Amino acid sequence: MNEILEEKLETKLRQMEVSKQGSYDKRTEHLDAEGHSIFINRLILEDSPYLLQHAHNPVNWYPWGEEAFEDAKQQNKPIFLSIGYSTCHWCHVMELESFDNVDVAIVLNRDFISIKMDREQYPNIDEYYMTGVQLMSGQGGWPMSNFLLADGKPFFAATYFPAASFIALLHQITEAWAGKYEELESSAEKVSEAINRILGETKTPDLLTEGIRQSSLQDLLRREDRLEGGLAGEPKFPQEPLLLSMLDEARRSRDLPVMSFIDRALEGMARGGIYDQVAGGFHRYSVDAQWLVPHFEKMLYNQSQLGLVYLEAFQLTGNCFFRRVCEQTLDYVLRDMQLPDGGFYSATDADSEGEEGTFFTWSVDELGMVLDKEELGFIVPLFGVTQHGNFEGSNILNLSKPLSESAKEFQSDDFYGYLDDLLQRLYLAREQRNHPLRDDKLIVSWSSAMITTLCTAASVMNRPDWLESAERAAQFSWTNNVDKLSQLRRIYLNGTVSIAGQLEDYANFAQALISLFDVTSKQVYLQQAAQLMDAAVLEFWSEGEQAVVPGFYLSPKQQTGPTLARSRNASDGATLSAVGTALQCLSKLDKRSALIESDKQAQEFSYRKKLHDCIASLSAHINDNPLSHPSALRIIEEQKAGSFAAIQYLEGGLAKIVVRKNMLDAGDTASLAIEITLLKGWHITGPDESDTEFVPIQLSTLSDETSWQIVKCNYPAPVKSGSNKARVSIYEDGFSITAELEYQDEVKDLLSASVGICLRLQLCNEKNCLLPQTLKFRL
Repeated sequence: MNEILEEKLETKLRQMEVSKQGSYDKRTEHLDAEGHSIFINRLILEDSPYLLQHAHNPVNWYPWGEEAFEDAKQQNKPIFLSIGYSTCHWCHVMELESFDNVDVAIVLNRDFISIKMDREQYPNIDEYYMTGVQLMSGQGGWPMSNFLLADGKPFFAATYFPAASFIALLHQITEAWAGKYEELESSAEKVSEAINRILGETKTPDLLTEGIRQSSLQDLLRREDRLEGGLAGEPKFPQEPLLLSMLDEARRSRDLPVMSFIDRALEGMARGGIYDQVAGGFHRYSVDAQWLVPHFEKMLYNQSQLGLVYLEAFQLTGNCFFRRVCEQTLDYVLRDMQLPDGGFYSATDADSEGEEGTFFTWSVDELGMVLDKEELGFIVPLFGVTQHGNFEGSNILNLSKPLSESAKEFQSDDFYGYLDDLLQRLYLAREQRNHPLRDDKLIVSWSSAMITTLCTAASVMNRPDWLESAERAAQFSWTNNVDKLSQLRRIYLNGTVSIAGQLEDYANFAQALISLFDVTSKQVYLQQAAQLMDAAVLEFWSEGEQAVVPGFYLSPKQQTGPTLARSRNASDGATLSAVGTALQCLSKLDKRSALIESDKQAQEFSYRKKLHDCIASLSAHINDNPLSHPSALRIIEEQKAGSFAAIQYLEGGLAKIVVRKNMLDAGDTASLAIEITLLKGWHITGPDESDTEFVPIQLSTLSDETSWQIVKCNYPAPVKSGSNKARVSIYEDGFSITAELEYQDEVKDLLSASVGICLRLQLCNEKNCLLPQTLKFRL
């Protein structure tokens, strides 16, 4: 038994162990003859699945918090801080090799205070120490191994260590602590100062360099792996923030080279092993340049972001393969990652049965147990299966050529039906295997991003089940994670909420609620979004603090543990920038401000001012490193040139315009339906009033749209308004316009399926007319 623990504490921990029996796996080799754990530590008191994985290590772990740092001061010991997450493959490796190793534990328990932290609970703390790791070692990753002073300042950091190397390092640090403490203290001070400069750096607002977005996209094109798709090199990450920015540029300027980059990247990923060919959904990244061999964990944020990427790519290109991947990914989330009462689990593991990828890979014999000879003859060449395999003697399924080519070669018209039937059988057979661990905690920011994607895709693809799931998820998080003061808790797990919300939680949830309002027109969603963003401004906005440029912090004011620098980093990472998402929310609330019930006067100007102040504070950072800020550049471009989205608002929401496109006749013709809803008391002049002082409504193609031509436009009959001598045709309330278009060019390209249109109109009421405006769309 671990003798270091006080008797009273051990009694408390053992009682908690009994109460949690069966709710978590005891991941340790140290069990007695009856299967009871020999060791136990403070992590048994936590609810994080990652921390519970380490609750029976011989290491005397503390969770992140005041107690660990206070004990480090009192005992005059260095702190070892290990950061990871529950589905991380190399975290499991170090857990097994080092943290469940008694020899390692003896050194740690004697000479250190050891803290285990779940990076998904505290992304702000993870960012702080990851910045230190990168400064000290030149690279980053998980598991993250940090050595700290009792005030939390790091003096040495790296990532994974094998047990022997780790023990040697511990001895070196113990010797340095005893004999060279001043050097460690000096190093920690310099490192912490550098971290503070990087994360909290503010720069004098500057003008954004002209054409910086386009020039940064050209830099991306030069770095492309044109054979496999995506950025050259390995490992390969999906890079969703960059892809979404490129999709936005392709939509705005009909940029074919940019669209070609997107097409190759999306084709490469969806054909590769990074994509789960059987069940749908993406693994986090591939370790090679071919998108073939992933670390097999599946993160919810990849599904939401890539689901949106493939949806937008389908809308612009009409590529049915992209639609298929989007549908399979979102269906996978609803089937395998959805909480029973609403919302979404955070991730699934890479490992099962003690090995990485076992759940996902196939041998020829395993396929033959599910499929007959003819079916096997279809699946084996389609997915590149061989006897010797492509991953540790087994096969990661991947498409050997574009699926459209295989469909053309198939002997029947029902290629996709036949394929999906076989994949369903493989899925059911795979379900009989031992599953990887699923991290069942709901992270508000990740679940909210999934809501946004589901809601958007439901509207485009007419999937009411996706919309219903999105609404249930939003209602679940609002009920469980938001209190009466609109203060948000980041984590939900097994009926308990915990951890103060980060900016990303507030912003992503607000964005999800705005998306739901746009699609459903339910006022409650817009009101909730406004409440959340008002609360976010109070908690995260920096204005008013001495010598600080206005802008957003990422973490809340009150911190657990030692006081660390509050990051203002607006760059994108594996997930979209929290600051970029907050800017999107401010912009969207401003554009819907007339529809928000609020006691605050001129609330729309508050949203607008904070939007412009924050953009100004980022300009110098963007000038220095534009490729790190694609989300911010997207919103800046929208402020400059307007939106091209399918749903747009005029004058704070006095008018809402929704445009839907339907392709017909093999892409040679298309139909449009344009729905316009007006706030009571406002109207639009009809199309035939060209001889009056009022500007008539007019639908046309964009000036750079050379491929499509409107051949017919159907306006509804307007009503007459005004005195007998000056009666004008107008539209009030809600009305729809339909149009038919034909493709004019003989040759088609990647963007032939996209149609660029503009709608010119003028809003008026009994007292005055606003300036006419032109809205642009590309669908």
